[in-house]
Amino acid sequence: MSRDKNLYGIGSLARFLDAENFGVLLNNINAKYNTAAWKKYASWGTPSDDREWKQGAKDTPILVRASILGTNSPKPQRNTQGWGMYTGTLPKIGHGFSIDQDDFIELRKVAKLSNLTFGESLIDSFVYNSTKMLGGIHTELNYMTYQAMSKGEIHDVPVDGVAYDFKFPIPTENIMTVTELWYKWVTKAGVRTLVPNEKADVVQDLMDLQEYYNDTLSLGLDHWKVSKKLLRMILTHPSVKDAFVKAKNYYNPEGVKVLRTDLLAWLRDDMGIWPFEEIDYKSRHEEDGKPVADDPAFDEHNLVASTTAFRPFEMKCMRSILQDRMSWQGQTGADLYSLVEGRIVVLNSWEERPNLKNTIDCELFAGPVFNNVREHGIVTVWKEDDGSSSSSASSSSASSSSE
Repeated sequence: MSRDKNLYGIGSLARFLDAENFGVLLNNINAKYNTAAWKKYASWGTPSDDREWKQGAKDTPILVRASILGTNSPKPQRNTQGWGMYTGTLPKIGHGFSIDQDDFIELRKVAKLSNLTFGESLIDSFVYNSTKMLGGIHTELNYMTYQAMSKGEIHDVPVDGVAYDFKFPIPTENIMTVTELWYKWVTKAGVRTLVPNEKADVVQDLMDLQEYYNDTLSLGLDHWKVSKKLLRMILTHPSVKDAFVKAKNYYNPEGVKVLRTDLLAWLRDDMGIWPFEEIDYKSRHEEDGKPVADDPAFDEHNLVASTTAFRPFEMKCMRSILQDRMSWQGQTGADLYSLVEGRIVVLNSWEERPNLKNTIDCELFAGPVFNNVREHGIVTVWKEDDGSSSSSASSSSASSSSE
């Protein structure tokens, strides 16, 4: 990208950057998000012309034995694969930034101090802010994806704009709660404290759940997705350590120091527990100009039973009306448009009145949708304090939340 060092006046970004280089610059900025977390679990869908989307939900196939036939016998006709359909509406996400007259004055001062042209200083500011702007789009897609994955629902209530809530039709038999919660709340010295539930058998629960999903429901699930916090709670649960020590038959079990790697290897290799995919994701939103930590996107109370056979989500999306605007009249003198990843529309606009301002913002109609809601399981293993004296009683087997 060439820069004109003869342009020193205050003006729009479009004065220093043509439409082609505007798109090149945005694509280079966005390249750092090619490995955004959501892309591990979802692929872009084909942009539609409507915010409404439809998704098929198919039954897990059961291979019915063929019949032994006589030479001239008719072949029996089996039921075809079961399909269902569910629909939803895509949320609109986006934000932007503006450079006003005060900012322009500061940029002019910085340019002279740095031996740069004003245009170079303006473009450097654009790169810095656009990196945060596009990063915010991917952060929102990450957040929605992790919510959908761990809750089967999206409850996204932004500080600005409209709340977006959607519940996916995951079969009720796929959503479970262990009968004996693994951790419970007790009162110690007048303070409610979360402690391991001595009645729970974590390893047995995991084996029972796997048998239920694979054998009873005939699902092709093969690993657990789990938050960093919950995985630590699992590995430090006394029932897990006790089972490990007994299995190893140590001479002096009281003095044994159990390592995380040893526990994970034992669970996987000796006990047949599915591998754990640890998810450690943090994000922030803005309140009154300051970053504030979000609640965890991936629910720390739940285990997610998933499959490695395919990515669980498709990122449904819609063509922005701004794309039609681009095709109607193309780029104007004061405005620049560009499509990032063919879907995120970025608009640069300039206004002289009432105040001198250069505004750059972006928008995207998109949201994660399960490729197959029937190949997904969610298990709640501990809950927030409800004020009761202890967790539920009974055995430590798993029970369906529909019961």
